[in-house]
Amino acid sequence: MTRQKKTRNSGDNGPRFLPAAEVRKQRERKEESKKSGSGGKPGQRNSQLLRKASEPSGNSGNKDPRLGSKKPVPLLPEDVADAQPLLKPIQPKASVAKAVAAATLTPEQELAQLEQDSYLQQLLERVEREEVLTGKDAKYFNRMTERYEQLLQQLGLADDDEPLDPLAEFERTDWRAQLLSDDDEENG
Repeated sequence: MTRQKKTRNSGDNGPRFLPAAEVRKQRERKEESKKSGSGGKPGQRNSQLLRKASEPSGNSGNKDPRLGSKKPVPLLPEDVADAQPLLKPIQPKASVAKAVAAATLTPEQELAQLEQDSYLQQLLERVEREEVLTGKDAKYFNRMTERYEQLLQQLGLADDDEPLDPLAEFERTDWRAQLLSDDDEENG
């Protein structure tokens, strides 16, 4: 059996494809309708205004809305004060009441409150575990410990011989003198 070359023709029984020109002729044309635009014809606005102005109206004669107000405009500041009646100040509907100051605590009460503050206690535990406080926690801790120190000073309960800041004590000590004296004792 010999090989037959494939062709692009679909054969006698296949669908018939028409040329593009014939397809265009057979296609139904759309009904052409005039586009209805929105709005009126150009220039209608002014012609309508003029037509209305020219028609006699019963109330006040010729009223052309394009002309504007006939009220005289004051040109000097003195005229403005005379021309405008004084306006009453607008009263607010809501009444403003001053906040009542909270009852101030005595230093003893404030100290007791600080010692019972559970959040401050948690922060103290974290600091003792050598965690670094950041953000709001650090600000709160610093503010409360500073206030605690102030209250202790105010009440005379602070230990003057024991500083609250360990770094301050570290800076005050003279390490050279201690180291040198220890070496002298070992040699002698």
